[in-house]
Amino acid sequence: MKPLPLLREHEYDPADLATVEPFLPGHDPELRPGERGILPVSETLLNGNESRYLQRCLEANWISSTGEFVKRFEDAFARRVGCAHGVACSSGTSAVHLALATLGIGPGDEVIVPAFTMIATANAVTYTGARPVFVDAEPRTGNLDVSQLERVITPRTRAILVVHIYGHPADMDAVNAIAERRGLTVIEDAAEAHGALYKGRPAGSLGVAATFSFYGNKIISTGEGGMITTNDAAYARLARQLRDHAFSPERHFWHRYTGFNYRMTNLQAAVGLAQTERFDELVERRRRTGWRYRERLRNVPGLRWPEVLPEVEPVFWMNCLLVDTERFGCGRDALRAHLAAHGIETRACFVPMHFQPVYRRQWRGASFPVAEDWCRRGLLLPSGPRLTAEDIEYVCRQMEQMPR
Repeated sequence: MKPLPLLREHEYDPADLATVEPFLPGHDPELRPGERGILPVSETLLNGNESRYLQRCLEANWISSTGEFVKRFEDAFARRVGCAHGVACSSGTSAVHLALATLGIGPGDEVIVPAFTMIATANAVTYTGARPVFVDAEPRTGNLDVSQLERVITPRTRAILVVHIYGHPADMDAVNAIAERRGLTVIEDAAEAHGALYKGRPAGSLGVAATFSFYGNKIISTGEGGMITTNDAAYARLARQLRDHAFSPERHFWHRYTGFNYRMTNLQAAVGLAQTERFDELVERRRRTGWRYRERLRNVPGLRWPEVLPEVEPVFWMNCLLVDTERFGCGRDALRAHLAAHGIETRACFVPMHFQPVYRRQWRGASFPVAEDWCRRGLLLPSGPRLTAEDIEYVCRQMEQMPR
């Protein structure tokens, strides 16, 4: 039998790659222990009921997707983000895909996506067979630039997928107004925004549906996992059915839809429930860290923080800043290398979607200047819940003392 060919990689044309490379981050620098050991860019705090709930799963022998904790976690988390319904999933990416699939989005459709985001957002659109259409970021917060939405809407546009970048809510009133006027559906990708508020309303309750990630670096974590939240009962019911192979309620092994296996395990949900019980504490730790960084580094020339707009209360999932090479005295990658040599782990910001090899063929020649600038200059500092005031002081001191 002739073997199937291997999946082909998406490759750059060398001349095109040369035009993109000046914007791309360098390789992650070698991380060596410093005075305070290693300060990770993020980590999980598991000091509540996680162990006790996991033990209950083992004692009851419920370790798959059946058991008490999935429903309890769905209900508890949905309430915390202002929604009536939660649909727990195996990952944040599967939650986005499921949210789109529940709307019937598929081949021939278009979904508007920020150019500046993690690639999972765009990939979830691609999984449905629809086409992601990218919009640049606005320079104050890095969120989707609402002023550019109207110009990319076509008769094929079905939805707007809004990401709350690094825990800063996007301008949802403006997005929803455009969507209502043009007959579109709004879905929030709130993977990074657990506990963030927009005009007093929780991120995750501002569109028809929202998706969350519970990956290990998120504010609420289950290791891997995700959730859809919504106030639409019919939407939640269909999403829940599609998540579980689309089993029909009246007959087993009877499937009227093409479903998925996107279920969360009882073990993951047990951890998620324990984390949700400490929702306020975990959110407050991130906020406290973010404001400490901003106060401590406010007089350092060449460092710019994303703006916190009056109508939002962000959560600083990641503490992002932009490095001005000329004013700071060195570039972002040189600063990363210096911090890594002192035990401080950092990340570069997202690489924009139109620079990604998998989307470059469609988007070669496109320009999204703000997304490109944040990619070139953006730096993410340690932001996890275990950071102490002394840790933050150490990070800031190393940034100030860097030779340049």
